[in-house]
Amino acid sequence: MRRKGRNKKPLMTNPTRCIVILSSDEQHNEIKAEEAENRQLNRIREFTKQNNLIPVAIVRRGIMGRVVYNRYFSGAIECMRQGKAEAVVCVNMDTISYGIADAYYRVGLIKEAGFRIFTVDEKEPMMHLYMPPKKGVFTDED
Repeated sequence: MRRKGRNKKPLMTNPTRCIVILSSDEQHNEIKAEEAENRQLNRIREFTKQNNLIPVAIVRRGIMGRVVYNRYFSGAIECMRQGKAEAVVCVNMDTISYGIADAYYRVGLIKEAGFRIFTVDEKEPMMHLYMPPKKGVFTDED
């Protein structure tokens, strides 16, 4: 007996603006890289429609190296700090990072700035990052 479709709640109740990050493993052929990124963009568009997210910018890596991609990533975080978006959406963590340590670093940058990250495969990755209290918050009541 087949199950009926479950009632899936969207991740966000209010419409949330987001920045889409696309990246492929292709390093030499720009046409193949663009095709892979277009497939990712189709998956992300379905995900954003289902979860009440509004893409406002798309960052494409293409065949660029790490230095240029890191500059684009920090530019995306800067756009979020300016109030143009509140979240980042990608297909999976492999598309925005080069390894486990780099994935934690990038998620930490986004969370430290006070924003959210969503992936199509994992929804919202729970990486259990410790957020220490801000310095200067404690008052001395002596």
